[in-house]
Amino acid sequence: MSENLRVFAIGAHPVDIFDQSAGTMLHHIERGDWVGCCVLTHGARVHDRVMSHEMFYKKEIPSGEELTKLMRERSDVKADEVKKACGILGIKDIFFFGADDAVLLPNGQIVRKLAALIRELKPNVILTHYPYELGEIWGPHSVAGQCTLMAIGYAASVDPDDKNPPHSTTQVYFWGQGAAKLPRTVMDTTRSLYNDVCIDISDVIEKKLKCMDELYSQAYDGVYARKRLETVDGAHGVSGRVAYAETFISWKMQVYRYLPVSEILLKMDMESEQDLRTKFSYRLKV
Repeated sequence: MSENLRVFAIGAHPVDIFDQSAGTMLHHIERGDWVGCCVLTHGARVHDRVMSHEMFYKKEIPSGEELTKLMRERSDVKADEVKKACGILGIKDIFFFGADDAVLLPNGQIVRKLAALIRELKPNVILTHYPYELGEIWGPHSVAGQCTLMAIGYAASVDPDDKNPPHSTTQVYFWGQGAAKLPRTVMDTTRSLYNDVCIDISDVIEKKLKCMDELYSQAYDGVYARKRLETVDGAHGVSGRVAYAETFISWKMQVYRYLPVSEILLKMDMESEQDLRTKFSYRLKV
C-alpha cells in the first residue's frame, strides 16, 4: 500500500484485544501503521482473581459500597495491565469505556460514544468480535460486536453533538478465533462460519506471550497463556501451514483490480509439505 493504514481494535474485555489479535496489531505497528485499541467493559466482574475466583469460595460476599469500591479497584488493576501489554506492542492510544459487563446490552449511549471515537480516530480497519459469536445474542462478546457495527453505521453520518465529520470504515475483521472455533454448545450448531484471513504471527509469538503474561488478574498469564497460544494460535497456524496464526472473518467483500494472491502462499508452494511441517513443528518455551 502507498499509504499507512489506521487499525482500531475494539474488545469487550481487557484481555480480548491481545488474546485475539496482539500479533496482527504488532505487525501493523512494525510496518508503520497507526494502531489503537478500545476496551468497552472494565472486566472486573468476570475472569478476575478476586471478583470471580476468591469470591466464589466465600460464604458471603461484601455488599453495597464495599463491593462497589472493590470492583473499582479491580477495574484499575485491569486497566494498568492493559497499558503494560500495550506498551510491549507499542500502542499508545488506549480508550476505556468502563461499562459494567454484568448485563451488557446494545444501547444508544455506548453506540454514540463509540461512533464519536470512530469519527475522531478515522480508522480504515476495525478488529472486533463477531456480532453473534457462539450463536449468542446476549454475551458480552456478541454485544460488543453489535455495538461496534452500529457505531460504524452511525459514524458514517452526522451527529448534532459531534463536530467531527462523518467517517466510513473500509473493512471490519471479526476475530475468527472467537467466532469460528470448535463447537462446544448447542448454539454453535447454528453457525456456518469459516476463517477467510490467516495472519502468520510466528515471528512475534514471543511478544504476544509477554502481553498475555501481563494479564495476571484475569489468569491469562503463565502456564495458561502458553497452553492457549499452543492450542489456539498453534491450531490456526497449522490450518495455514505456519507455526502460529491469528485468524479473522471479513465483514464484506473485498474489491480488487487483479486477482489477489498471497505472497506467503506462493513461497510455501515452492516447498514440500515435509519441509513446511518441519518449520512449524516447534513449541513455545515454558
